[in-house]
Amino acid sequence: MNMLKIATGASEETDTTEAVEEALEIALAGMDGIKPQAALAFVGIDVDVEALTKAFAETLPGVELAGCTTDGEVAGPDGFLEDSVVITLFGSDDIDFTVGIGHGASSDPKGATATAVADAQSKTDKTSALCVAMPEGIGPNISEIVGGLRAALGEDFPIVGGASGDQMRFQGTKQFCNAVATSDAVVVLIMSGPLVYSCGVATGYVPLGNRHRVTKSEGSTIHEIDGSPAINLYKEYVQAQSVHFPLAVHSPEREGFLLSSPHFFNEETGAVTFVNPIEADKEVQIATASRDEIVVAARTAVETAFKGFPNKKPDAALFFSCAGRRAVLGTRTKEEYESFESIIGDAFPTAGFYTYGEIGPAGNKGKSLQHTNAFLAVLLGSASAS
Repeated sequence: MNMLKIATGASEETDTTEAVEEALEIALAGMDGIKPQAALAFVGIDVDVEALTKAFAETLPGVELAGCTTDGEVAGPDGFLEDSVVITLFGSDDIDFTVGIGHGASSDPKGATATAVADAQSKTDKTSALCVAMPEGIGPNISEIVGGLRAALGEDFPIVGGASGDQMRFQGTKQFCNAVATSDAVVVLIMSGPLVYSCGVATGYVPLGNRHRVTKSEGSTIHEIDGSPAINLYKEYVQAQSVHFPLAVHSPEREGFLLSSPHFFNEETGAVTFVNPIEADKEVQIATASRDEIVVAARTAVETAFKGFPNKKPDAALFFSCAGRRAVLGTRTKEEYESFESIIGDAFPTAGFYTYGEIGPAGNKGKSLQHTNAFLAVLLGSASAS
């Protein structure tokens, strides 16, 4: 018997209650009679999350639920979806799945993450193996969220996930945990017991030209680069003000660079606002990638995860990809999901979403970090299976 069972269902019904019922019907059929312990739900921003949590609790009382709104959902075998409800059920006789929530992610990221982790860990006596985190995507510094999760779980504990999205509206995202639907929170699903996992992450982006220094910044807004208005760097290199050209921010504490997408260019002041804070004195370059390079990066991430997976075949996959990648890929977005089938073969449960910041190791294993414009593949299985 397989000691781990994961199944995904999706629905594009416009009525939230009907969508939950359809997604659950599909997912439950895939559980082959094994009782689910917990669920992840990734949903479109216009889904009524209060109605979702109510319908879920009525259909599966006692089963824990964690999830968030997204910039686009993914579910096998459908692939890329928008405005949908994607529900993934988890069940096992030797792995526990528990959820938790912490509030006030913007003002107290360390407190919010500690509360969410403690909430989830209080429901099991097994050793934590992997954390899936879904924090608020607008407002908090995602790197501080990741730092808080590492402080609560251990510096080298595997944390994966993504920041909630709202289809690039930047008006507000939602997180939910059991009956609670809110914003500015961190929700987690912690898997405890004999779980095996592997990860792969890649961006496909390359920096252009020389490095430049941020000389004036405030939060996520850069006012000056090399003493000139920040907007001039974009005018000089790419003659475009676009989310398609993130900034590569070099950092001594990590190999390579962290990408940060711009989302507002102020022609009057010359300032550029990015999706995450960038401190003064950082070295930066504009980065670029073609659609082909972005798709190849997704394949690279899946290959890395598959080569590092200890079992012959995963029981399921999760993936977290950046909203900026989706914006560039357009009609080719579906090719990121297709990387799983083309590299691993066979249909197996796959779920994910497009995020406002990805969380995961820089390689197959290792310390979890914040990423942007990245594709993160996570493969799951049971240590009891071979």
